[in-house]
Amino acid sequence: MYRFSIWKILLILGVLIFSALYLIPTPDRFYNPLYGNLPLWMQEKLPPFEVSEDNAFKVNLAEVEYPEGINFQDATFELQDVFRVHLRKLGLEEILDYEFDTTEAREFYVRLTSEKALQNPHTTLDNLHLYGSLPGTLRRLIPDSRLKLGLDLKGGVHLVLEVDLETSKAALLREHGLSIPDRLRADDVLCRDVQQVPGQDALNVFIGIPSRLRADATQKTSYVEKAEQLLNEIEFFEEAQVQAETETQSTYQLKLSSAGIEKYTEQAIEQVLIVLRNRVDAFGVSEPSIRREANHPRIIVELPGAKDSSRPLQIVKTMGRLEFKLVRKSPTGGSLWSGTADTPPPDNIPEDSEIRYHYETGNWYVLESPVLLSGDRINDAGPSTGRTNFDIVVSMSFDSIGRRKFAEVTGDHIGEHLAILLDERVQSAPVIQDQIVGNAIIQGNFTYEEASYLSNILKAGAFPVGVQIAEERTVGPTLGQESIDDGVKAALIGLGGVLIFMMIYYRLSGLVAIAALVFNMLIILGALAGFGAALTLPGIAGLVLTIGMSVDANVLIFERIREELRTGKTVWSSITSGYQRAFLTILDANLTTFFTALVLYHFGTGPIKGFAVTLGIGILASMFTAIIVTREIYGLAIGNRDVQKLSI
Repeated sequence: MYRFSIWKILLILGVLIFSALYLIPTPDRFYNPLYGNLPLWMQEKLPPFEVSEDNAFKVNLAEVEYPEGINFQDATFELQDVFRVHLRKLGLEEILDYEFDTTEAREFYVRLTSEKALQNPHTTLDNLHLYGSLPGTLRRLIPDSRLKLGLDLKGGVHLVLEVDLETSKAALLREHGLSIPDRLRADDVLCRDVQQVPGQDALNVFIGIPSRLRADATQKTSYVEKAEQLLNEIEFFEEAQVQAETETQSTYQLKLSSAGIEKYTEQAIEQVLIVLRNRVDAFGVSEPSIRREANHPRIIVELPGAKDSSRPLQIVKTMGRLEFKLVRKSPTGGSLWSGTADTPPPDNIPEDSEIRYHYETGNWYVLESPVLLSGDRINDAGPSTGRTNFDIVVSMSFDSIGRRKFAEVTGDHIGEHLAILLDERVQSAPVIQDQIVGNAIIQGNFTYEEASYLSNILKAGAFPVGVQIAEERTVGPTLGQESIDDGVKAALIGLGGVLIFMMIYYRLSGLVAIAALVFNMLIILGALAGFGAALTLPGIAGLVLTIGMSVDANVLIFERIREELRTGKTVWSSITSGYQRAFLTILDANLTTFFTALVLYHFGTGPIKGFAVTLGIGILASMFTAIIVTREIYGLAIGNRDVQKLSI
């Protein structure tokens, strides 16, 4: 006798509803009122916006409890971004129609300044849909993500990044040229200088011999051996070779080894992968594929939906190398050797100097070549307001070594200009007015969005070596549409063949299997959307394979039910026994395939992972539909009636 199970019915309905919600398209006219345009934490913690007496939109932020990592300034910047985007959609342009303001009482204002904006402020505020009608609890359960298509279906940008060997070697030599003196001095060995050998991948290291050791041959020999041992321990180089010896100094040459360069390249590729993934996490780039090309110092990046000038593409292509260098004093007098973009830069500059240009204006600066401090010492970075005005700047904090070096640099060069460069472009060149022992800032007339972008690049880190674009191509939408059409055609043919077979062979019970199969497809697509995964061509292949897996479970159950009916059992007793006897077989077969999908996902890359994800979700969904859904369909159809015959 069938026993009605309320929890199973609720579970099935819940899965069905959530799967459908993730797949239903949500146009702006439906999405905005439902979800609201403010971030969820603001909708929950901010009081409602009001229209003030002077027809401005205002909200009081004085008693707001901010989430961890967010303060008053962050909240106002985020509010400005929301209003800019959505006021523009209503036909209001920034500066001309509105402006932002804050008060000492921590009130945030959007002041309407044009006649067009002031026509009906209450209606404008309503049309902004700042707050959604969907309760916060459901908002968390039903995010705004929908099923995405991968690069092979949607089109996008395919990039191949490779290590620039010459730039990498130069960076390695420069890095060790700066670190070797400190390393030797830490072990009481005097390093007077480190110079790169012209035209060679080698460094000359000048070791000074203290006067107290020159008269004692034993102590001098022990000192020299210690210096040689320390030099031989330096990674990536061959053993140190003596080039010259005097009473006061010994010169050693360190040459990069081929094995060392190969090892350094391997490490650099791994670091580039880490930096790329950090950037992807920081910016939330949608469904990228980042993988290393086997046996080559290359990284393949696929960005579905990206365009030639899109933000995700710029995130990948930006090197992110931050450097601090001094601006040379002008030979004609003055503390700054620079010029505007309209004037040609000088032809003759000192050997240890270089010309760099401002990222925005094109103005040129003559800088001293040595890097005083680099971005690898940054602990954190974020947008903030300037100390003397409300301009948006990027504030940076350093680690302990970075703080000490920055304090030394600013203390030793008071009154000089310090250039801040990102990827060899000058961001700003402020004058050092006093020693700075805290945070540094980058000025540049940034918007909040630009400052956030730069902050995330700095926090994610720069590429540790020279990286160049070896290949860049755009996958056109035609190829994607062809793939979609072929994949859908294959899925429909497979599904149609299965449906016809089930209807002919199992008659009305075949309809139960068909209902479970449709439900199964809905769950898989809904789960992919809910996890934020992308549907790729291999994913469609996994979807087609899941059709067979799902039907296989139903076939096992139906055959068991047939066997039970042949023994003379009642219909419901046969159904119950059929499910019980088939359960272990279904579990064993599906678990084996599921573990295979896990292995493919763990060790696979790119398309293989897409196939594994779809297959894994499909296996779980097919077990759910075969064991629970179909049984409840039988139960609801038969109920407590005394059915004598089952169409199977």
